Amino acid sequence: MTTRLHSNQLIENLQKEVEGLLYTSESDAPFEVTPLPWEGEKQPEKEDFKKLLAVNEDTPIETQRLDTFFKPLLEKQDWYGEEELATLERYQKLNEYVTTQLTHTQVYRVGEVEIQVYIVGKTVDNQWVALKTESTETE
Repeated sequence: MTTRLHSNQLIENLQKEVEGLLYTSESDAPFEVTPLPWEGEKQPEKEDFKKLLAVNEDTPIETQRLDTFFKPLLEKQDWYGEEELATLERYQKLNEYVTTQLTHTQVYRVGEVEIQVYIVGKTVDNQWVALKTESTETE
């Protein structure tokens, strides 16, 4: 059984997990780890999340399940070389860490073309944290 960490240690460990890891879309973007100022028992609804981010009401926002977000990142391709396999292994570790350490996880995709992606979850001490990255999607 995995011991769930309190928010300060968890954030520190998450920062180490994502250091140098890039999320690949039409561009490559790093991950940031940040506390999320949410007081709710469950993850915020889309409108609440917009308010947390202070974005315009008409900004599009989609939610996605955590496994849906990670699925393409965890698929091994025949053409993978050492670097791609190392990145795959890092994503496997990150996925395992997030799924074992956080509850009430939700992925939020905010905006169009330059999409802000937030992986949000709750720690054992009832703090909310977010892993943030960006996805460039022109089509």
